[in-house]
Amino acid sequence: MAGVMLVMLVGVALSATACIGNLVVCQNRARSLADLIAFDAAYAAWHGWADDPCAFAGQLAVSNSVALPDCMVQSDDVQVTVAVDTAVPLTPRVQRTALAGPAECDKGGASE
Repeated sequence: MAGVMLVMLVGVALSATACIGNLVVCQNRARSLADLIAFDAAYAAWHGWADDPCAFAGQLAVSNSVALPDCMVQSDDVQVTVAVDTAVPLTPRVQRTALAGPAECDKGGASE
């Protein structure tokens, strides 16, 4: 009986470890892709390669097999939210948001 309990305990521990590992990988993927998609959309808009940065971000999301539930353009900045599906039943999807755009320059000039 103790052997069966030990096997069950090891199985539960391995399942929990696999779920946590999958969540960490999916969170990192969502964060990285949100940064990448926001940067690429802002860069394309800044250089005039994309008329609609959110449509461009949507194409990038599709090509990376992720969802793009939200995209906003505020002046030259692009903010995107990327959603990645997980293999964990209680947390089927993780989302991360990123903002990208040109940096504002100092008005004071160069320091001496």
